[in-house]
Amino acid sequence: MSDLSAWLVSIGAFAAVVVCTAVAAKSIAGDPPRGRRRCPRCWHELGPAAGDGQPSTCGECGHALAQESDAHRTRREPARAVLAIVGVLAIVGATRMRLVDRGFWSMAPTSVLLFATPHLSDGGYRSAAWELAYRIRTGESTDEHARQSVALFVEGDADARPPSAEWQAKYRDLGSAIQTRIAPGDPLMQRLLEIPPRFELGLIPGTTLGDRAIAPLLLVDAEVWWPPFREGRLEVTLPDGNARRGDLRPDGRFPGLVIELPPSWKAGDAVTLTLSQRPIGSPDSDRGFETYPPVRAIPMDTPGTAATQWVPPPRWTPADSPALREAVRSVFDEGLLLWSSGSTRAGLRFNHRVLGDPAWDGLVVGVRVDVLEDGAVRRTSRMWWRAGTALTQPLWMPSIEDEEALRRLFELGDSPGSEAEVVAGSSAGSSAGSTAGSTAASTADAARPRWTLRIRGDEGLAHYAAAQRANFGPADESPLLPSGPTGTSWFAGEIEVPLKVDRIATEPPVRRWRLR
Repeated sequence: MSDLSAWLVSIGAFAAVVVCTAVAAKSIAGDPPRGRRRCPRCWHELGPAAGDGQPSTCGECGHALAQESDAHRTRREPARAVLAIVGVLAIVGATRMRLVDRGFWSMAPTSVLLFATPHLSDGGYRSAAWELAYRIRTGESTDEHARQSVALFVEGDADARPPSAEWQAKYRDLGSAIQTRIAPGDPLMQRLLEIPPRFELGLIPGTTLGDRAIAPLLLVDAEVWWPPFREGRLEVTLPDGNARRGDLRPDGRFPGLVIELPPSWKAGDAVTLTLSQRPIGSPDSDRGFETYPPVRAIPMDTPGTAATQWVPPPRWTPADSPALREAVRSVFDEGLLLWSSGSTRAGLRFNHRVLGDPAWDGLVVGVRVDVLEDGAVRRTSRMWWRAGTALTQPLWMPSIEDEEALRRLFELGDSPGSEAEVVAGSSAGSSAGSTAGSTAASTADAARPRWTLRIRGDEGLAHYAAAQRANFGPADESPLLPSGPTGTSWFAGEIEVPLKVDRIATEPPVRRWRLR
């Protein structure tokens, strides 16, 4: 809707309500006689009463008055009043539906929204910023208004500067709408690179288990508002001078980056985060990345991160039983998903909610899940979570893969598809058919590699589940808070089952982070 149309609709609706109200009021109040004698049928003036005082006959329509009081009635028009009232109700009803659905600002022209949004402190649903985003997303605004919104989104306002939480709450919808309306290659979209990244950090303290040192973990994520089709690289420089690198795809799936910290890490040490970006498909060279300001040196001594050593609770005991093993096995019952190409060939599927039953209260789970080919490890996942009613979302370290071995596993399938296959490597021969045929089948089956899935409890990984905080968030807001009971026991069993495989003849989904 153009500004002119919005103004005309708003002013026209208001004027129509005023006119209809006036007509209804006039029709109900009517036209009093004011001393006049009128025909109650056609309202023609009858003149003075006859000398004998008898009722008159209308000379215009021929209506004979039954009594003299009929000539002094107030002229009212109920039909017109009803139509006017219906008109008011219809206009108010339509306006109310729009107001209820989209709020007060839905009646304002887009230019008013652009002017008013920076001066208003409210954001969220049905605010001026939300209505502006709605119009840009749905095409109700003009292209020029969409382009003017880029500056508003990039600069924010005095109470909501990017990338603060206030700015996020107020302008997030507007940023998403802009990216759907303006072409990715438009030079104006380069202004999005002016918005600083918003880092989210968390720290899981390390511990010592006997003679085994468990390193603390740094959890990192970054929210960015880059133009579409961009990829990034994050360099995390640690206090000892070493650096870790992770590749970032803002449009990717799965959680943040998990980095093992050096044993020398201590409270108050700082990490330096340097984020760079480039268009997707640029030459694979560091020269293709441009630093995305600012470089952040963040001391990890905010509340909730100061402790770098976790002390197990007094009743920290291993737990193992047939029922627990069966429950853990069922978590990974869906097995492995294999893609036909890509640098990440496999994905481990799991349903950790199986262990959300109150029977497992106090249990923490840390497991190494290995894909084995004839007993040799070809892929390893390391993950952890809390079980029972305190169930938490799993976290995991980057998987370790033997891509060549996984390629062979993919090619074991006769034809790529979505049907699951159990790759155990041995099975009984068919009871039907010739002896020679059964022998040949048994020989071929025996020559086939035996793939299995091994799930082993790991106390070191379990300690991460017990020691981690409930969540992690913006580094400048110190949101890390204790998350309640840490657990009293950890899964210590080991299970090995035939590997179940699903094959898909596509590339894997884009991962948000990949540790280099």
